[in-house]
Amino acid sequence: MSDNPNKETENPPLDHEDWQDAFEPYAGQTDAALMLGFNFKVLLSYLTVEPIAIELAVEGIERAIDALYPHTQFHQMCHEMFLKVVGGELTLEEEETLKKMGLKF
Repeated sequence: MSDNPNKETENPPLDHEDWQDAFEPYAGQTDAALMLGFNFKVLLSYLTVEPIAIELAVEGIERAIDALYPHTQFHQMCHEMFLKVVGGELTLEEEETLKKMGLKF
């Protein structure tokens, strides 16, 4: 049993299947996939080097989320709603409204 209670979840986030689904659009896009791999390694280094550079990692992830936004169905709505969806901050009312609009998340 692990000493870290956060690692003991029934459905851990970011499991292998989640990543496979997320990276499916990279099939045949070898240059883009390689660049993404480099970016992940940079983020990982920010979190594992001494001294750790968590602020740089957070800023990099925030820039990645902003860069991802135009590629989503939310670009036709508003950036704030996109951030609420990916941040898990939707109210039940907002979630129902988005579902009625045909958005899937």
